[in-house]
Amino acid sequence: MSRQPNVSGRAGTDTVPAEPLDDNLDLAQAVMEAAQREMARKARLRLPALRFGAVASVLGACATAASYRASVQLLERKLPPELAALVAAAAYGGGATGAAILAANRWRGHPVPLPTETARQVVEVITDQSSD
Repeated sequence: MSRQPNVSGRAGTDTVPAEPLDDNLDLAQAVMEAAQREMARKARLRLPALRFGAVASVLGACATAASYRASVQLLERKLPPELAALVAAAAYGGGATGAAILAANRWRGHPVPLPTETARQVVEVITDQSSD
């Protein structure tokens, strides 16, 4: 890719060699690709936590749908209907809370999926070049 911009703005004048522009474009492209690779790598680290969250959601919904009526009916044998519903809701909520805590523990400790390492390297290169 050879770009030769006309710096004077007049037609027919000499043009400036494009090497510095090409170098900057190549550098910008390399930085963008490195940032994308870093973000993808960090996002992949979070997949187990997302899977646990999805499993917790599905299991919570299935368990609630399948056993709510039966558990309330069983509880109504010993408790008034309002209290039976409250106990069932507390039990399901406790299970969902436990699954959410497991998902949150898996989520914590992973790096933020932003290109922080790439940005640090770019800053180091720029400071090294400016000190030369």
